[in-house]
Amino acid sequence: MKLLDEKNYEAVMKTEVEPFLESIRKDGYIDSFDGKKIHFESYEHEDARAAVLVLHGFTESAEKFREVSYYFFKEGYSVFAPDLRGHGKSYRTSKKTGTVNADSFDDYAKDLEVLISKVVLPSAEGKDLYLYSHSLGSTVALLYMQKNPQIIKKAVLSSPMLCGNMGMPVGIAKAVASVLCTLGGKNISAPGRCKFDPGQMVENSDDTSEERFNYYHEKRKNDSLLQTNGPSFGWVKASLKARDSIFEEENISKLTMPILLLKPQEDRQVLESWQDKFAEKVKSVRVVKIPGSKHEIFGSENKTLEKYYGEIFSFLGEE
Repeated sequence: MKLLDEKNYEAVMKTEVEPFLESIRKDGYIDSFDGKKIHFESYEHEDARAAVLVLHGFTESAEKFREVSYYFFKEGYSVFAPDLRGHGKSYRTSKKTGTVNADSFDDYAKDLEVLISKVVLPSAEGKDLYLYSHSLGSTVALLYMQKNPQIIKKAVLSSPMLCGNMGMPVGIAKAVASVLCTLGGKNISAPGRCKFDPGQMVENSDDTSEERFNYYHEKRKNDSLLQTNGPSFGWVKASLKARDSIFEEENISKLTMPILLLKPQEDRQVLESWQDKFAEKVKSVRVVKIPGSKHEIFGSENKTLEKYYGEIFSFLGEE
């Protein structure tokens, strides 16, 4: 697989990748289980070897993963990439676009269930369905796969959020969030987390490629829907409840499909110890650490991405 020219990344994205994707992209909305509108992008390959779901991470969007979608399409896969509720162009509970609210992570999984049943499987026409997910997207993927264990044939979990880094002991974070939610503060933004910083630099980001960081950051500056930046206390509480659900023995036992878990060298956003616990419990997991990367491994320099995508496409291509 040929990676984009990193030195001319912006030019290549604007003159080659984005125009190509736009020429084949279908933008759509589904009415989810509760009637809320969930946005998705799709890139259907006329001779697809399989279909791939691309699930973005917390505060992100399908748009951030267009380079990822481009590589999957070029490797022969049809791609379906939703905006999770509270993100991108999908339904939000609040006009405060900087904050993500959630009553239950089951809502994310139910949205995915509707998208897969109404859009993805009919379009896949019997081809295998694979999954690529990053951070929060991996949490959503696992909740879905535990309820629908026969649908996803292989799954890639990139920096999966099995437990987020709360900046304090998890037990304390859980107690604080529970108390505030009980007192009616579930939609209060977590202090210092929910304001978009237009002056952010790559050094303070979760990327290592300055070119890739700058490209999407410029998009965020110009689109308020891309400036989502932090959680409410209700979201924090729901995330920890989802973690507990994923690790229930009955649910863990349903994860028998091949899973590739990709870890970065450095991760400030999620706790590696919970990834290790997950890998110990799920026998079908293969763990690979990617040197020279941060939380957003897909936002790394090309020398790192060669290994990253090499692992992904080798795994998906295995019989």
